[in-house]
Amino acid sequence: MDRVFKSKVDWWYHLLLFILIVICFVVVINGNIAAIAIILLITALAVHVMLSTYYIVTANGKLIAHCSIFPKKEIEISSIEGLERTIIPVSSYALSLNRIGIWSGKKLWMMVSPQNEKDFIKLLKQFNPNIKLINDTNFL
Repeated sequence: MDRVFKSKVDWWYHLLLFILIVICFVVVINGNIAAIAIILLITALAVHVMLSTYYIVTANGKLIAHCSIFPKKEIEISSIEGLERTIIPVSSYALSLNRIGIWSGKKLWMMVSPQNEKDFIKLLKQFNPNIKLINDTNFL
C-alpha cells in the first residue's frame, strides 16, 4: 500500500502567503485590473503549492515527489545511497528549510521536508537498508 507524506510548511511560507494576501487587498483597492489578475494568480499558485506538495512511498519501492503544477519526480528507493539533513535554501519540492537531502549516484537527487521524518526515513530504510544517514546521528 502506498504511503503519503505531506510536506512541512515553515513560518516563512505562511509569511509569504500573508504578504500576498495583503498585496491582493491593496491592489483591489487601487482597482488596477491587470495587477489584480497577476497577484491573484500568484497567490493561487502559492496556495496550490502549499496544499499539493507531498511525497509518496509506493508499495513497489519508489519514491515520488509531487509539487503542484511542477513535474513529479520519481526514484527507485533501491538507488538511494544516503540521506542528509540540510537547510540549503535552493529551490526544491520542500516548503520547509528543515530538509532531507536524498543522495543517489553520488549526487543530490532532491531535497524533501516530510512532516513525519522518522516514519519517512524508517519506511525508506525498510525498502533499502543500505541507505546511509550522512553526518547525522539524530535521524532516528
